[in-house]
Amino acid sequence: MGQTLFDKVWNRHVLYGKLGEPQLLYIDLHLIHEVTSPQAFEGLRLQNRKLRRPDLTFATLDHNVPTIDIFNIKDEIANKQITTLQKNAIDFGVHIFDMGSDEQGIVHMVGPETGLTQPGKTIVCGDSHTATHGAFGAIAFGIGTSEVEHVFATQTLWQTKPKNLKIDINGTLPTGVYAKDIILHLIKTYGVDFGTGYALEFTGETIKNLSMDGRMTICNMAIEGGAKYGIIQPDDITFEYVKGRPFADNFAKSVDKWRELYSDDDAIFDRVIELDVSTLEPQVTWGTNPEMGVNFSEPFPEI
Repeated sequence: MGQTLFDKVWNRHVLYGKLGEPQLLYIDLHLIHEVTSPQAFEGLRLQNRKLRRPDLTFATLDHNVPTIDIFNIKDEIANKQITTLQKNAIDFGVHIFDMGSDEQGIVHMVGPETGLTQPGKTIVCGDSHTATHGAFGAIAFGIGTSEVEHVFATQTLWQTKPKNLKIDINGTLPTGVYAKDIILHLIKTYGVDFGTGYALEFTGETIKNLSMDGRMTICNMAIEGGAKYGIIQPDDITFEYVKGRPFADNFAKSVDKWRELYSDDDAIFDRVIELDVSTLEPQVTWGTNPEMGVNFSEPFPEI
């Protein structure tokens, strides 16, 4: 029996455990920021533990960084979080994309733009939108602070494998309709919990024709659909994006392995959703969650 893309990446990272039970996964890349890492670092200190793989841990400052005057942060709490991460990075030997550096930025973009995010990796970060990196054919998911500490100490996590949900998207997007409209339409149609318990694989000709920005947009919002994971098969568009990035070492050899990352024709999905976007309209969300949305041509509810 064939395997899904998600299954292939997952199975390559299982260190211990049976299917249907929590399994110990090896983590290839741990991205951290100033909000969910301080307590985790302090936990290491209290237990007199070292960071297991500082070479696989990368820090950036992004959640509480002001848009102007970044070197004179007036908010005391934000400033403390930032200086704490800077100190922790030095103490534990973590590579930090620091304030004022070209690489510093939103954590979900730092990985792709530096070439750290690559197909076939397992990637975690203390932020729910870590599924963004799934656009590269990676298993990427958000974790809590206690899990951040666990990865610090062991470079592993206990996880239960989810079911597979295939979302097959086809058709040419009309003018003025974009990737964000696709994912908002799915959430509006199927609800904010339709992905709960599933890894969402986005497939189809529409997905193949999207830029990496568009693919990241869709995977980013898997969490708004209730899913922990979103993933897309890597292809030449993916490879061209990664090529030449600072951390994209051994690119030529890596591409051969990355081309093996796809769902087999006989792979069995637990659920399949099909969507034709040829008549899709721009989407407008109006309420307290993204399920509350309408087509642009429809009346907006009274608020």
